[in-house]
Amino acid sequence: MSTAQLTNSAPRLFYTVTEPRNGQAPHRTFLLSHALGCDVTMWDELVAHLSAENRVVCYDQRGHGRSEAPTGPYTMAALADDAARLIDELNLGAITWIGLSMGGMIGQELALRHPTKVQALVLANTTSFYPDEARTGWDQRIATIAQDGLASIVDGAMLRWFHDGFRATQPNTVAYWKQRVLACSQDGYIACCHAIRDMDTTARLPTIGVPTLVIAGELDLGTPPAMARAIAHHIPGAQLAILPQASHLSVLEQPAAFIHTVDQWLSAH
Repeated sequence: MSTAQLTNSAPRLFYTVTEPRNGQAPHRTFLLSHALGCDVTMWDELVAHLSAENRVVCYDQRGHGRSEAPTGPYTMAALADDAARLIDELNLGAITWIGLSMGGMIGQELALRHPTKVQALVLANTTSFYPDEARTGWDQRIATIAQDGLASIVDGAMLRWFHDGFRATQPNTVAYWKQRVLACSQDGYIACCHAIRDMDTTARLPTIGVPTLVIAGELDLGTPPAMARAIAHHIPGAQLAILPQASHLSVLEQPAAFIHTVDQWLSAH
């Protein structure tokens, strides 16, 4: 059974809770955190899989989907505190975090700021910091959106998110995600860009003490495998998996491989 509503505390975040289909007490509670420009529907296939025996909570980041978009800029710490607030409001206890891209950045910060709330981490298609050249790219993106709107960057996002073969064979999926970007609050999207541009957890990662799986996409240009390797290197005991034929939104391009990788890792942790 799945329910959906808004948090009581502000900024109000839209979230869904899916209880275990087997009717038993949940084996784990997962909290899933989406990429910039996406929403809870990014996780539909994974939720259907994990909810066989687990409670699965998804939420729209501030500035996305049906969540509120307070005035920015945002920081990664504030986004992590949003997640911590959701965990507390729903009385979830220690959760297993699965985050992709921005969601993976938030997961790192959550584990560092609120370690008792995190039981395990899955960090997909993400990074622990951006070098100066990439930070300049984020500045340019922010300026472009401010002047010309989200429509000015959405086609470039689709090129980064999905490889040529996927775009050719799954045009409806690409069109859906293009519309999800365009449905974002422009100010909220820009405010999240500031948080992403400025994030840097690298020096603090060795203090993360929970089991961690780091997933990369072989073809990911936005957060290439080298960034995933750096995260896995700095978090003690972290495991690295690189998915073939996956770009930035690996959970959408290669859902079966993503699920298999997560399942195998969970079985050992």
